[in-house]
Amino acid sequence: MVKQKEAPPVQPVTDPKLAERYKRRLHTPGSLAPRLRARQIHILSWACSIPLAGYVVLFADFGQEEHCFSPLRRWFESKRQQFWTLTPQEQAELKEQGRA
Repeated sequence: MVKQKEAPPVQPVTDPKLAERYKRRLHTPGSLAPRLRARQIHILSWACSIPLAGYVVLFADFGQEEHCFSPLRRWFESKRQQFWTLTPQEQAELKEQGRA
């Protein structure tokens, strides 16, 4: 059986100018900071994702079957009805004022 020789380790050949430029970029404080456009896109993605998630949880149609969002939807619907309806005391006050 023939024994193969091990290949010598590969030493990367680097240009000293390029290495110095790379090190200089890494040590510059502003070089690693996110750019303004990246920050704007990040904020925009959150601004779109949160309302979309709220819509999916509260209003998207998953059919008549019970699903994981059903309890939250029932709670939300009861709070919405509670907000948009008047209590008997409020209705009486409006009748006294002649507005209802």
